[in-house]
Amino acid sequence: MMGKISAWGAAAFGLLFAALAALQFGWGLTPWLVAGTAVLLLLGSLRTLRQMSGGLRLLSGAWGLAAGVLLQSYSTLAPPSPTLHDSYYVVFDPSWTAWLFAALPFIALAGLALTVLHKEQKR
Repeated sequence: MMGKISAWGAAAFGLLFAALAALQFGWGLTPWLVAGTAVLLLLGSLRTLRQMSGGLRLLSGAWGLAAGVLLQSYSTLAPPSPTLHDSYYVVFDPSWTAWLFAALPFIALAGLALTVLHKEQKR
């Protein structure tokens, strides 16, 4: 059951990554890592839902790559410098979209945990 939930989540995330890659291609960028992550998520989801060989392994690798790509943005964040203007300390927008974007890497890690903890049943 956990594998199916993870696979459907991976399909949704794969479509989000594909849309982001399409936007970035439209802006003149070349987001090969984002496009590759979308392909791996969608392929892993398809193979897991069809119960094909290696589907869960591919899905767990794709979830790990997605989490790494999403966590990459956190490595570029730096704490505010005390020498800058005081209004710089208001760095977090408390809107629901900011919370969603902050939660995306952890959703990907939850998908990875669901895939890894899935128990296959013998038929």
